[in-house]
Amino acid sequence: MPRSRDDSATEEMVYEGIPVKIVRKNVKNLRISVHSDCTVRLTIPKGCDPLDLLEKKRDWMLDKIENNRSLRERCESRSDRMLLFGKEFAMQLDADLKKGCHIDTETMTIHYASVADFGKFVKKALEERIEQRICMISSAMGVSDHVGNITIRKQRSRWASCSHVNNFNFNIRMATLPLKFFDYIIVHELAHIREKNHSPRFWAIVAKHCSNYLICRKHLKEYWIFCNTNVYWKALIE
Repeated sequence: MPRSRDDSATEEMVYEGIPVKIVRKNVKNLRISVHSDCTVRLTIPKGCDPLDLLEKKRDWMLDKIENNRSLRERCESRSDRMLLFGKEFAMQLDADLKKGCHIDTETMTIHYASVADFGKFVKKALEERIEQRICMISSAMGVSDHVGNITIRKQRSRWASCSHVNNFNFNIRMATLPLKFFDYIIVHELAHIREKNHSPRFWAIVAKHCSNYLICRKHLKEYWIFCNTNVYWKALIE
């Protein structure tokens, strides 16, 4: 059984055909989460029987998995389309382009010279949007003077993160998002400048500047799944 630096132990099992990763560590509360790929993660105290929690949460877990499968099917049905800032585009590898990308807004088609050029195009567009929205939103939240460095990454499980010195990492997948969901992530991370946790005080800050944040959180999963099932996005994040 492998052990990590925090003295936790991990193991794997299959429950009713579902892959389950079990993490045993010194925690008081049991936790169960269903990932977008329909796998399950349990965090339990050492010596606890994982089957007890799986049996208690069986109906909830199977319902979540079924929802995720439905989301994946919807996303896979659009796998030949590119999603960029909430809009769908057809993709066209264009031999006439020596480098770079061109968006035809009449046909909603992105012409690109290579996958590498397209990746650079997406990253630059995302950097520009993040800079613009952080400038505006941080001013409204009164934290402009505390924003540190900003980096674009390809995190495997997070949309974004804020360090203890207020440096921000944003996921390249954010380039799929329409503005209302995009801004929620910005607000969420900027709120960590005031509260380095997810306490009621933190969520009160988020709610003040993004009143529909619960709706945003609910819909973000579909965009994450889209990135992980779409042929063009998979090329960018792998």
